[in-house]
Amino acid sequence: MKDQIRLLRDCFHNEIPAVVFQGNDSCAGEILEAAKEIYQKHGCSQEFLYDWQMLINEVKAYQQESPEQVQLPKLTHTETELIREEMQQKGMAY
Repeated sequence: MKDQIRLLRDCFHNEIPAVVFQGNDSCAGEILEAAKEIYQKHGCSQEFLYDWQMLINEVKAYQQESPEQVQLPKLTHTETELIREEMQQKGMAY
């Protein structure tokens, strides 16, 4: 996969929204597979799709080698409280 640190840094410095999926996220492989199908449907190049598949393979290999590290992602207590507060301010049920 392309230089992931550089990509994330560019997003941060240019205020471009970014999403990060960690290899220990139990849903990451499935999410990345779904994204590949979407990229393919929208006409991404074979080179991009190949590179994306290499990332999928890397995530799956990590998860097989380190199953004790794989889990559903969680928010920290502070993040949960901040989001709950924002939801209440926006009138969303909790």
